[in-house]
Amino acid sequence: MISLPTTGRWTRLLALGYGITLFLWISIEDQAVWPVTLFGLGLAALMTILGTLDKIGGRRIPVWQFVICVTLLGGLIGVGTGIATAGLMFFKNAIHAHLFVDFPPGLMLAILERAPVWGLAGILLGLSIGLVWTSLVNKS
Repeated sequence: MISLPTTGRWTRLLALGYGITLFLWISIEDQAVWPVTLFGLGLAALMTILGTLDKIGGRRIPVWQFVICVTLLGGLIGVGTGIATAGLMFFKNAIHAHLFVDFPPGLMLAILERAPVWGLAGILLGLSIGLVWTSLVNKS
């Protein structure tokens, strides 16, 4: 059995820090893809992990359910990264309202096309994290 952590003060501080950093980034002129992708990953991870811990945090679950849960959460974060990244690109374009947009529609579509591959990568990463975590917990 594995005990899931609960949300607490650290989760609120983490979300607040992410929001402040996102607010500072959205105000600057930037056309690079990697910062918005990292912000999309952070948004997808925060929403998925904190939402899950809010619902089932503090419970004890069997190891096999933990591995399945972490694997599915990894896939959800991977797909969510593509959607959140495209959404943040659109939002930044709307906020800045230039004649020539920071992120053209073709780039946003290309990010959305990568969402299934990122989902598969998230599934594999989630599975590896789940297996490593259970091996470390069972060792002690």
